[in-house]
Amino acid sequence: MKNKFINLSAWAPVYLIFMLAACHGNSEKTKSKQPVATAIHTDSLANKHVDIPAASTEAYVSGIISRRLAIEKQLPGIDAGAAARLYNSLALYVDTALIGISNNEHEWVDEYVNFYSEAKGKVVPPARVQQRIDLLATAGIEPWEIGEGYTELRTVPTFYTGLFKASLPADYGAYLQLRANEDTVLYSADAGLVIPFRLIGKRALNWEKFLDNYPGSIFAAAARELYKGYCEDYLFGEDNTPSFEYYDKLTSLIPENKAEYISFVEQHGNTKTAGIVKLFLDKVTTAKNYIELRQQLREAIAAVYEGEISLLPVQPEFPPEQIEQLTRVVYDTVPAEITIAEGTTEKIDRHLDSVMYFQQDNNVYCVAVFANQGRNGGAPVSGWVDVWAFKKSGDHWQNVSHLLNAGGGGMYGNSGYFNKLVKVGHHTIGIVVSGGITHMGSSVSWDDLIIFRDEKLAPVMNIVTNDAYDAGNGMQRCSINKWWLQPNGQQENYDVVIIPGSCIGGTLPLDRITVPYKNGRYPVPDKFQDRGI
Repeated sequence: MKNKFINLSAWAPVYLIFMLAACHGNSEKTKSKQPVATAIHTDSLANKHVDIPAASTEAYVSGIISRRLAIEKQLPGIDAGAAARLYNSLALYVDTALIGISNNEHEWVDEYVNFYSEAKGKVVPPARVQQRIDLLATAGIEPWEIGEGYTELRTVPTFYTGLFKASLPADYGAYLQLRANEDTVLYSADAGLVIPFRLIGKRALNWEKFLDNYPGSIFAAAARELYKGYCEDYLFGEDNTPSFEYYDKLTSLIPENKAEYISFVEQHGNTKTAGIVKLFLDKVTTAKNYIELRQQLREAIAAVYEGEISLLPVQPEFPPEQIEQLTRVVYDTVPAEITIAEGTTEKIDRHLDSVMYFQQDNNVYCVAVFANQGRNGGAPVSGWVDVWAFKKSGDHWQNVSHLLNAGGGGMYGNSGYFNKLVKVGHHTIGIVVSGGITHMGSSVSWDDLIIFRDEKLAPVMNIVTNDAYDAGNGMQRCSINKWWLQPNGQQENYDVVIIPGSCIGGTLPLDRITVPYKNGRYPVPDKFQDRGI
């Protein structure tokens, strides 16, 4: 099952020094908690790079059918943990097989929408194509039109729920049933929503309930992404089905949408989602513009389940010029170039990238991130980011800590970027910066976590978040590591929870690992820090 909302955690700080141009011009028309099964350790799956073998569609279909039959025989009487391991194994194989089948069948799949018959009001494939469709159906695979003339092959919505029924742990069953229910209809196509806003609000409520019931689920990260995506779509729509008539006029909220939101708050007033909708209705009358409104709501949505820090408004008395002035005393002593080989150097260009203001322990602070990039962008050169922390004292600001080469980076001189601020402890803020490499088909990304506590910055974690390889004819392997922070009783520092998984087809979580804070760091296992290239 594919996630509808890819890149939902996209970087969106309040104050970017390089200003993003708005993509819409003036007055342009817009278009009770239940126990979760004990962590199921599937190390042999979670650590495996999934390579796509060269096989015929018939071989893949036979493999899926034989695995389903074998599981049917094993399910009666087994415990939920064993059923979950069977699910993981099957889903990993099916995701892999779907890539191979899609590569094999792409010619007719690409032409599928052209088989539509106006006279019959449906797709009428030629006999040779119908034979391939019938073959795939025996394995529970169907062509699915996704809009804009595209079709993809997918498993039928009941593929897993029909097989496993009540055998899986409660959170597995609930997650798969929600996804099955949603996948019976097309959600979005041609940059527009296909289902009514009312049903999008219902979906957000469903995922809120799931996250409240199963906060420690192996599917929690995927559920949070779905929740965030549905909340944003419910309030703002998509390009061709917006909630505002004009992007530059907040007074142009479409009346039907406003009535829907008011009704939602009245019906579901005690839910987290209703609180977000109420905030939207309040902010739509006070926000300066659409971009500010959307940013405020993104922060509010992220704060519900992800522990992201609510940012303060831009502090006009501490502009970028003053930040650069306070950092100059250090940067004047830092070399303007780095050595990449004997006798070879690379000049570094530095600029103030992003600025965030927040409150901690009744004090107002500012975090500033500087990007350092290789000027020529040669392959061996890695950039990096520096992190600075400032404190407001009376009517002036002062530097309290800084960390040069704090993290991020990547080949071709890339600096990486600021990702988000998160709560790491009762009195501790975390700054997440991200980096990545794309080189000769390989793509690797990672996060660095820097904490700010007692007015000091310190690096505490590095983790690879994605490792994939595309040989030029489709994805060959893809592993992903989702992570978040969760409170650990009365301990000051939260625990890091890592969900390793496969992203060869959709996103398939395979394990759940908890890493406590120890000796000034989060000792993430080496296997989650290997960048491979």
